[in-house]
Amino acid sequence: MSKYFFICLILLLVLKNNTSGQQQTLSGTYFGMADSLIKAGKYTEAIGMYKLFLDVEQNLSDPDLVKMSESLNNTGVCHFVLRNYHKALSSFNKALDIDLKLDNKKNIATRLNNIGLIYKILGNYDIAIENYLKALKIVNELGDQENIAISMNNIGSIYADWGKFDKAIEYYEQSLRIKEALSDTAGVSKTLNNIGLLYNSWKKYSNAIANFNEALQINKDGGNTGLTAKILNNTGLAFYNLGIIDTALYYYQKALDIDIKLGNKDQIATRYNNIGLIYLNMKDYPQADFYLNLSLKMYSELGLRADISIVLSNLADLFFETGNYNQALDFLQQSTKISEEINLRNQTKKNYLEFSEIYAATGNFPKSLSYYKKYSTIKDSIFTDEIHKQITDFEIKYETERKDKEIKLLKQHETIQNLALRKQRIIRNSFLIGFILSMLLIIVIFRNLLLKRKHNKVIEYEKAKSDKLLLNILPAKVANDLKEKGVTKPKLFENVTVFISDFVGFTDLSSILDPEFLIDELNDIFTTFDNIFEKNSCERIKTIGDAYLAVCGLPESNPQHVENIAKSAIQILDYMKNRNNQNDVIWEIRIGIHSGKVVAGVVGIKKYIYDVFGDTINTASRMEAHSEPMKINVSQHSYKKLKDKFEFTKRGKIETKGKGLINMYYLVSML
Repeated sequence: MSKYFFICLILLLVLKNNTSGQQQTLSGTYFGMADSLIKAGKYTEAIGMYKLFLDVEQNLSDPDLVKMSESLNNTGVCHFVLRNYHKALSSFNKALDIDLKLDNKKNIATRLNNIGLIYKILGNYDIAIENYLKALKIVNELGDQENIAISMNNIGSIYADWGKFDKAIEYYEQSLRIKEALSDTAGVSKTLNNIGLLYNSWKKYSNAIANFNEALQINKDGGNTGLTAKILNNTGLAFYNLGIIDTALYYYQKALDIDIKLGNKDQIATRYNNIGLIYLNMKDYPQADFYLNLSLKMYSELGLRADISIVLSNLADLFFETGNYNQALDFLQQSTKISEEINLRNQTKKNYLEFSEIYAATGNFPKSLSYYKKYSTIKDSIFTDEIHKQITDFEIKYETERKDKEIKLLKQHETIQNLALRKQRIIRNSFLIGFILSMLLIIVIFRNLLLKRKHNKVIEYEKAKSDKLLLNILPAKVANDLKEKGVTKPKLFENVTVFISDFVGFTDLSSILDPEFLIDELNDIFTTFDNIFEKNSCERIKTIGDAYLAVCGLPESNPQHVENIAKSAIQILDYMKNRNNQNDVIWEIRIGIHSGKVVAGVVGIKKYIYDVFGDTINTASRMEAHSEPMKINVSQHSYKKLKDKFEFTKRGKIETKGKGLINMYYLVSML
C-alpha cells in the first residue's frame, strides 16, 4: 500500500499546478494503478486509488464518463468482495446514474444485475427481482446471449428462494441451455449447482448430489474456489437431508476450510450454521449452541436478513429440543417476522409447523391448530400439482435430450458408412475398367476386388448394427420414415392398453446401494421385462429412473391388447416374486393398467424420441400410484374387457388427484 501512495504523492506534488492535459495523465495513472491493485487482490487499496481517479476526473472540463462509470462499478465490486454491501450498493447506483445519461445499455444491464444481487443478499427480494427483470429486458433487446443467461439465472434464484419452483425451473433451464451453447463452463457449473438446490427442495437428494458432483467436476477446470466451496457445502446439505451425518460434516468442513482461506465472512457464517445443525442432530447441544450463535453474530454484522431468519429458526429448534419453549417461541417469532416481510415462503412454512408443534407441546391446542392451518395453506401453495408436473417435465427433457444425442450420433455414423460404401463402389468400378483394358494386371485387380468386397461386407455389417440400434430406440416404421423423409407424423390409436410400474422405496435403496450394483439390478430386471413384453406382442416405450412404461396396440393395432398386457403383468409379478426369493435385495413393485385412446409418435423435427401422450397415460399412472406393493391395479375400463378371462378382487371407488372417484380392481390370475 505504501509503495502505491508514495508514487501518488510524488505525482500530486509534480502535477499540482499543471495543465489539464497533465491532469488527464494523472487521472489515467490512478485508473491503471487501481486496476493493477484489483488484479493483485488488494481491494481496499484499489478503492482508495479509484477515489483519487474520480476526484481528479470530476474537476476536468471534459471528464471521461465511461471510465468514471467503470471506476464506480469496480469500486462496488471491491466493496462486495469485502462484504461492505451498503457501500457496494451506493457505488453501483452511482455508476448506473452515469450510464443512464450515456444511454450505454449494456452497462446499464450490468449495473442493474449488480444492484439486484446486493438487494438479494440483503433480503430485499422484491427490489432485487425488479432490477433483474429490467436487466433481462435490456439484454434481450441487445441480443446479448451471455448476459441473458446471467439474468435468467439470477431471476431463477429469486423464485427458488420464494419457493416458486415452477418459475425457478423455467428460468434455470433457459439459462443452462444458453450457457451450454456458449461453452460457458463456469456459468454451467453455477446453474447446475442451483438446479441441485431445487432437487434438494423437492427432496430428490440423489438427483441433487448428481447435479452437485457434475457442477464440481466442471468447475474444477475453471478454478473458481469460492464456487467450489458453495458446491461442497450444498453436497453436504443433501447428505444431511439423507441422514448421512458424517459425510455431511466432511463436506461442510472442506467448504469451511476454503472460505476461511478466502475470507468470505458470509459463507463462513453459512458453514457455521450448517455445522451447528450437525451437532443439533447429534444431540450435542452445547456445540450446536456455540456454532449457531457464532453464525448469527456474523450474519447480524453483515446485515443479511434472510440468513438471520434461518439461523434464528434453527436456534428455536435447539431450544425446543431442550425443552425451553419460551426461548424457542421468542427466536421463532423473530425469524418469522423477517421471513414474512421478505416473502421467504419456505422458511415461513417451516416456522409455522414448528409453532404448531411447540404450542401442542405446551398444551395450547387452539394456537397449535391455527398455525398448522397456516402451514398447510402455504405448503399447498408451494407444492401444487402444476409444480410437480413442471418437475417431471424437467426430468423428462433431460432424458429426451440424452436420447436425442444418441440418435444424432447414430445418424452421423450411418452417413459416414454410406459415404464409405460410395467410395468403395467407385474404386471397384475403376479396377473393373482396368481389368478390361489390361489383361496383364488381372491378378492385381482380382486381388483388390476381393479386398474391396470384404470391406463392403464389414461396412454392411456395421450399418446393420446401426439400424438394429436405431430400432431399439424407435419402432421400425417410425425409424424408416425418419431415415427416408426426416419427419414422421404423430398418430391417434383408439384401442391401446398401458402398463406402468414403479419400485417401492427406490430412493431409499438408491442411497444405500452401490451405484454400479444398482444399475446392474435395474438392467437385469428391465431386460426380463422387455423379453416378457416382446413375447406377448407388446412395446416398451421408455423408462424414467425406476419407472417402466409399456403398451400394446401400437404402432400396429392388436385386438388382444388388453389381454396381452394383463398376461405380461402377471408374468412380471411372478418373476419379481421368484427373484426376491433367490436374492438378498428385495424389490417390491406397484403396477397400474388402463385402456383407452393414445397419441403416439415423434414430436418435432430436430430432437427425436418416440413417446405416447393422452389422458389414458395419466389414468394408468394413477392406477400405479394407488396400487399396493406387489399387486396389479386395473381400471374399470380394462376390467370390463378382462373379467371373463381373469380373476379379480374388487377394491371399490378410490379418490385420485385430478380424476375424482375411480373404480379399481386387483388383477389376481388367469381363469
